[in-house]
Amino acid sequence: MEIIKEYRVKRIFQGRVPKGEDLFRWLTQKVNELGIKAGMVSGIGAVTRATIGYYDQIKREYVIKSFEQPMEVLSLKGNVSVKDGTSFVHLHVVLGKEDFTVVGGHLFEGSEVFAFEFEIVEFEGEAFQRGFDELTGLYLWQP
Repeated sequence: MEIIKEYRVKRIFQGRVPKGEDLFRWLTQKVNELGIKAGMVSGIGAVTRATIGYYDQIKREYVIKSFEQPMEVLSLKGNVSVKDGTSFVHLHVVLGKEDFTVVGGHLFEGSEVFAFEFEIVEFEGEAFQRGFDELTGLYLWQP
């Protein structure tokens, strides 16, 4: 089943997350403070430590791993929709290590900012609502 909506850009924000903040928590709080229900988030920077996850499709659960080392945020990308009546930020990240290898996955709380610059784009229009999807075990956009 195809699920698609067309949006226009309402507002665009650029900024910097303060050093020492939890990246996931701060971006989620900022989206809620700004009243954004539909949009996208992106950014680059560095973290002193990170917590990311991989969704095990067989077990239908996230495998979460913490990295207690400084890494570059090569790319952070995500979207904003509504889950249980509130703004929900879904973020993925690619992180570069000191040895030039990379790790990536779903961003969770526990990623401490060293330096991070972001863009938040708010869409004009009715936001997608997240609901439980039996086929995947995930909370996905609903028609």
